[in-house]
Amino acid sequence: MVRLAAFGIFLVILSLGRPIVIPVLLATLIAISLSKIVDLSEKGLPRWLTVLLACLAAVTVVMGLGFLTTRAATDFGSAFGQYRDDWDRLQSELAGWLWNQGLGIPATAVTEFDPSELVRGLAVPGFTLALSIVSSGFLVLLITVFLVVESSSFAKKLAATDRLGGMNVSVLRGAARDVQQYLLIKTVTSTATGLLVAGLTTVVGLGHSLLFGLLAFVLNYIPSIGSILASVPAIALCLVTLGWVPAIGLAAGYAGINFVIGIGIEPRWAGDATDLSPTVVVLSMVFWGFVLGPVGALLSVPLTIIVRITASQSEEWSWLAKLLSSPRSIVRAEDDQGA
Repeated sequence: MVRLAAFGIFLVILSLGRPIVIPVLLATLIAISLSKIVDLSEKGLPRWLTVLLACLAAVTVVMGLGFLTTRAATDFGSAFGQYRDDWDRLQSELAGWLWNQGLGIPATAVTEFDPSELVRGLAVPGFTLALSIVSSGFLVLLITVFLVVESSSFAKKLAATDRLGGMNVSVLRGAARDVQQYLLIKTVTSTATGLLVAGLTTVVGLGHSLLFGLLAFVLNYIPSIGSILASVPAIALCLVTLGWVPAIGLAAGYAGINFVIGIGIEPRWAGDATDLSPTVVVLSMVFWGFVLGPVGALLSVPLTIIVRITASQSEEWSWLAKLLSSPRSIVRAEDDQGA
């Protein structure tokens, strides 16, 4: 009971400390992803060169995503005013349709809504959010660089310790490998999703392909619903600017991409890396999203992988590891014991 209460207090501290916890978590996961580059020193490359390459990769990724995101958002913001006529037309068509259906909904309920008021209402908090994201990006980059530079000394400290909090150091390294493999698979599938979405929006004639491609790339890291969320803004804009038929075609294209990559390829590819139950993946997204916000939903699977592996090393918490594991891994473990 005491440990459960301590765990609850720990979650509260995590939630309250989001401004600090989130950059540290992001930087740690990026550093884990870049450890493959640092490990090249074991194949003969100088240590200083592998660390330098890893740091350059971190700078390239963070700064590149920041530049592309800023560029896409700026282009969309400058073109937003051009959509006012399209919005007015859609309002008139919707008001006429509601009137013809005899639903008793007055046309003014639709035509008097001014989207510019909504935009103005979101301008100040949106600008504040953009500044916070940029600031977090630089903080994440700074922490990542320090983690990469200190990785060799950190590894030596772990090697000099037989056990760390009751956990074998090799288990920590195994957890890092699983997270690394998952992030690699997710990055490849997210990149493919983003490129396909960018191509799809270009073919449909929607425009802002960079914005919607980046949106699909980032939100695809959220399990199950990320790709669906990424499709909503594009379909809505297509409905306003191009009409119903192109919007339906765009929705069908999104569904096809998500079906092939999100249902056909990714689960089979990432199944061994995560070793999590599909239900646990969804619940972990909800849980970590509640604790850490949207970034928690993005990082839900890596965090749950770490929790599962940590719990598996404790007799007291082994039940949690089994509860989080996929049925396939449990059957495999039972077969190994039977053999």
